Amino acid sequence: MFVRHDLLGIMNLPRYQQLLRRSLGALLLLLLVLQCIRANIIQYHPRELYDFPQQLACEKSGMCSLGKVKPFLGDVFSSPAMKACLDARSFRKELILLTETRLNPAYQTFRSLLHLGYEHVVMLSSEEKCFHSNATWPRLACVWSTQPLLSRMRHLLDRVAFMARAGRLGYNVLMLDTDVVPFRDLYTLLWAEPLGSASLLAMRDGNGWLNCGVVYIRNARPDGPAAYVLAEVVDRLERWAANPGYFSARGLNSYCWDQQMYSDTLLSALAGRPLSYGCWYRHDPGLKAEWDAAHIQLFGGNPGGMLESHHYLTRAALQWPPELLTNSQDYPNRHSAETWMGTMRIPNSRGDWPVELGGPLYPPTRGETSQCWMQTLQDDGGPMWPDPEDPAQAGAAAAITETFAYLPIYLAESWSVGGALGYWNPALLPPGGQPPVALAHFVHVPGGATNKLTVKMASNRWDWDVAHAAHPNRGIFFASTRAAPLPDVLALDPSLESREWPDEAAFADAVLTLLRLAMEMGRAAAFPAPRCNLSWIGGEKNNKLPLGVNHGFFIPYSPAGKGFNDLRCLWAGYLPYGCQAVRSYFSGGLLAPEYDHLLHLIHQHGTSSSSSVTSSADYLAALGFTVTLDQRALGLTSGEIQTIPAAQLRPPWPQEAWDVKLMADALMNWYGGPGTGLLFANVSTADDDTVAAAVAEAEAAEAAATGRSNRPRVLVLSDIPRLTDRLGPRHELFKQELEIGPDRSVMSCDWIRTGRPYRRRRGRSHRRLHNIAGAGAAAARWRVL
Repeated sequence: MFVRHDLLGIMNLPRYQQLLRRSLGALLLLLLVLQCIRANIIQYHPRELYDFPQQLACEKSGMCSLGKVKPFLGDVFSSPAMKACLDARSFRKELILLTETRLNPAYQTFRSLLHLGYEHVVMLSSEEKCFHSNATWPRLACVWSTQPLLSRMRHLLDRVAFMARAGRLGYNVLMLDTDVVPFRDLYTLLWAEPLGSASLLAMRDGNGWLNCGVVYIRNARPDGPAAYVLAEVVDRLERWAANPGYFSARGLNSYCWDQQMYSDTLLSALAGRPLSYGCWYRHDPGLKAEWDAAHIQLFGGNPGGMLESHHYLTRAALQWPPELLTNSQDYPNRHSAETWMGTMRIPNSRGDWPVELGGPLYPPTRGETSQCWMQTLQDDGGPMWPDPEDPAQAGAAAAITETFAYLPIYLAESWSVGGALGYWNPALLPPGGQPPVALAHFVHVPGGATNKLTVKMASNRWDWDVAHAAHPNRGIFFASTRAAPLPDVLALDPSLESREWPDEAAFADAVLTLLRLAMEMGRAAAFPAPRCNLSWIGGEKNNKLPLGVNHGFFIPYSPAGKGFNDLRCLWAGYLPYGCQAVRSYFSGGLLAPEYDHLLHLIHQHGTSSSSSVTSSADYLAALGFTVTLDQRALGLTSGEIQTIPAAQLRPPWPQEAWDVKLMADALMNWYGGPGTGLLFANVSTADDDTVAAAVAEAEAAEAAATGRSNRPRVLVLSDIPRLTDRLGPRHELFKQELEIGPDRSVMSCDWIRTGRPYRRRRGRSHRRLHNIAGAGAAAARWRVL
């Protein structure tokens, strides 16, 4: 039974205890509420990050599955287990699949799906993560697979196998990366023609290749090309991995990125023969032109350039759905609605493997894991497709056809195309306004893959309560550690952050000064975000939508309820993960959305009142979480934020500038000693008990040594201090590690190492980036540290 969310949102137990004494009707109502809660019906509360609609989006397609699916936890490798999972979690033969080994990103995406009314969701992860998740949020079904695999992409291939098997068993699966946010009812748009006739749909990436972050298999034949395309991704990679020497002897790869393999198996079905265009791509200039020409000729195109979607698919112009443009009639992408479609067949080699196409695609014999995969498909039941390697079955293969379609961008828009324009952030839309797209995919973001999470935060598509539930120790920041879930922070006063910075160089120098001082104090730097309407970022055109922010260098951010009054831009220099993650020699950094949330925690929990903690606990309980927030852990004191007076920031007479190490020592002496980055730099992270004991011991030793325990969580600089060019010891160590240590490849933060925010090239490329960034001639003044 489905109970409207507005009714559940106003219920509270004391009130209904009174009504119970008054009438039998109240008793029946209470029983109904308890029944719905046991069924995990979602209870909506007004939350800062979301404006819940009176009508659920799913009602348009009839795909409201709240409370209409069953719990599930287990290994889906065996056919009975797979079928049990599909039966328990599907709704009207539809299922949404998430794949993730990090609980917080998965929970954020599931939360956004619940917001639309979709609960028919399964998370595919590891066995360990699934048991952890089930103990934390049992409402989200979690599965893993013990299918033996040789290739290096365990979970990525598990999800392809899941889709192929489910599709053959008669289920429709919408597979989503966790860096997505759905805004509207997806099914109404997916089922509308011409997309409604396609059996396999996917997001289009770059020059027309498949983006496997959004894939939908629907009404597929068990022996048809849609299921084959997905199954072949697993099969081909496993066959290659079992005999790598067969390919290396011919100068070919025996491995491939899963997304490129998707594109190759799709091309195989469209061409009618097995191909490996992308995985074996010839990058050598002498071979590249011949390689492209051979494949373009196969698809009937004109030689010249790489194979692109117009060579193998037919374009169909679409109308942008009017209901998506209610508040966005000026949306610049509204004229870009199109799909590319083609007919898929089971490919067949016809016994011929042309050298110009790479030669034989498979080793002479199958390995054990490939045999196991094919046996699993047969155990699931249903007819298999004609053998692509048997020339005698070529006619039967060509006769089985299904349609492929790329999703129009209103059904899967990347951040670089539409997100940076500002329309995904409800803070920048009219009251009650909705984004002009149905699904946002946070790909092609500046600074690296971790910023897929950053842009969700910056776009107000992030539930901080859910993040706390995923990490009950409050380690929810990039700069969090097990020893210091809430790091000590050094920040700029808001008046400094919002000032009229004349150019990028001046801003970069100020941020570097903050960071240099923070490093030597053992504090995380709260990286400031300049106003987006500064002249060198975009000026007045960033006072309205669409924004004119360069999406390669900035992430626009406006907190909920602030709109254009507080529109700031996260800067490219500090966006790489290596600028934020804590190491023994570096205390990390907080991006603007994280710092704002830290301040929120301090203001909300810095008093003796526990009402906000109770509210969060009630909210999480209503969502089905089993975790309990520790009120003592959130019991921050009112003295957690202190501003350093300008007089203390002036260098001692007669010096004109501070030595950074001397200034750090002075500030630590005045404000409670070293920060968490120094205090806990050598604390073991072996297990929670060890960490807790070591942290307590370190804090006690520090308090005894200094005679103080009044270290504020946040220290605020009221002015930008002047520092000499002499680097502090931790900065020197940081540079050394980035130049010759292992962090060079895994924790890059070239800005701290060199003082430059971008990897600039000489000549034209240098000038082009220089001009785009808007720094002008001032960039030449940057010091190279």
